[in-house]
Amino acid sequence: MKDKIMLLIYEWKHISRQPAVWALFFFFFMIGGYAVYSGNLLTQKKQEAIDEAKKESVKDYQTTLKAFTDTASLEKKQQAENAGNPYVIDYRFPRIAYDHPYPLTGLAAGIKDITPVSEKVNYYTDYAAVDREMTNPAILFEGRLDLVYVNLYLIPLLIIVLVYNIISSEKEKGISHLLIVQGGTLKRVMSGKLLIRLIIIFVAALIINISGMLLSPSGMPSFQDAFLWCFLLFSYCVLWIALCFAIISMDRNSVFNLFGCMTLWIFLLFLLPLVINKTAQTKYPSDLKLLDLEEKDRQISDEVWAMKPKMVVDSFYRNFPKYAPVYKPSDTLDNQNDAFFAGYYYIKQKKMKALIDSLWKGDHNANQMAFRLIKYNPVQSTEHLFTLLARTSRADYQEYKKDVKDFQKEWQTCFFDRVFAVKNGKRTLSNFSPDELKTLPSFTARHHEIKKADFIYGTLTLWIISLGCFVAGLILIRKFKQ
Repeated sequence: MKDKIMLLIYEWKHISRQPAVWALFFFFFMIGGYAVYSGNLLTQKKQEAIDEAKKESVKDYQTTLKAFTDTASLEKKQQAENAGNPYVIDYRFPRIAYDHPYPLTGLAAGIKDITPVSEKVNYYTDYAAVDREMTNPAILFEGRLDLVYVNLYLIPLLIIVLVYNIISSEKEKGISHLLIVQGGTLKRVMSGKLLIRLIIIFVAALIINISGMLLSPSGMPSFQDAFLWCFLLFSYCVLWIALCFAIISMDRNSVFNLFGCMTLWIFLLFLLPLVINKTAQTKYPSDLKLLDLEEKDRQISDEVWAMKPKMVVDSFYRNFPKYAPVYKPSDTLDNQNDAFFAGYYYIKQKKMKALIDSLWKGDHNANQMAFRLIKYNPVQSTEHLFTLLARTSRADYQEYKKDVKDFQKEWQTCFFDRVFAVKNGKRTLSNFSPDELKTLPSFTARHHEIKKADFIYGTLTLWIISLGCFVAGLILIRKFKQ
């Protein structure tokens, strides 16, 4: 036990007396601090955008409410009579959906730096203004400096610099035999050296990451997410310790060790993501058609508007059988009735969705293939797990869009219930009252729980790779020339 303590004391003195190490950690904390600031700034801007959207919604509410009582002129009187019309409410006081940033969003921006934080929800979907498919197969290349970037790129560099010469330098200086005498076997010496470096680097990374959580503008994450974040961080540190251990166990000089570790860093963080990206794009090339969606929207609108009224109306009642009992023969006479408008928007958005889905089919397939391939790169797999915890992954955004779609159907039902209301046995359009404006459906923002199976599988893969590297290193140590 005394020998182990002496070895640890020696290592600490050896590391602390190197100015380059202090400079390296100073650089790490500077970049990490700026990453926390940059990520929190993104979160703050998103929250400000949401607050601004909510203020605009309040203004819309006040304007809509005022229209019920504003009768200063003949035109105003006519507008007041029509102020509660569902079509007017849908236009003047639209529903708003919000994508609130999770407390960990500032640490792992993911795709949240390009996705909108709010959007209007009408009774029909305007696909001319819908979000286009986001091509993000090279997940590491995000552009924004956040804490995950620091974790993925700088922590391995810290480990490489502190580990690459832990044995070779002592051999070159002629003091390796003394260390072995004091600490026991070579395996024990290397284990002690690696352990103290792992502790130092992990504690430094933990300080930065915990500080980012505490300073998050959107509050603290759940204890479970914070723990999983820190455990993933520790697993990533162990991974790189293991990778470097396998290289330095080859009994080569310091230059070879440094070159080998840096080559592995470049391969895992740059070359392999590039290969994955290129493979996915080659397998599923992008259509790259410069299509003006607004022009196509007008073209489809004209096509549907020119359809026979009966075909349009029948499509509505066929797809919304709930309102079939209120069918009237006059619905099919012309295109100036509620049933035609409802059918018109249904057919139009169906055609637009099919067009957009076909347009971005290649990019979607490329993204899916890239997602499958990153499982073979522990660095990209770790980045994906970080974004899962931060609720900034593509999967989380797709869940949010699904929530928006479900809410749009809820509002659509409320809207159609008014347009196709029945009073005294006859179909009639039922207006909203001023008091009912307060009870209109509102979007409920929620953060989806991560799938624990995905997280367990991802971290288990990291530990399996780490264990394999440690075993390989221990086998190589047996041939180590002491």
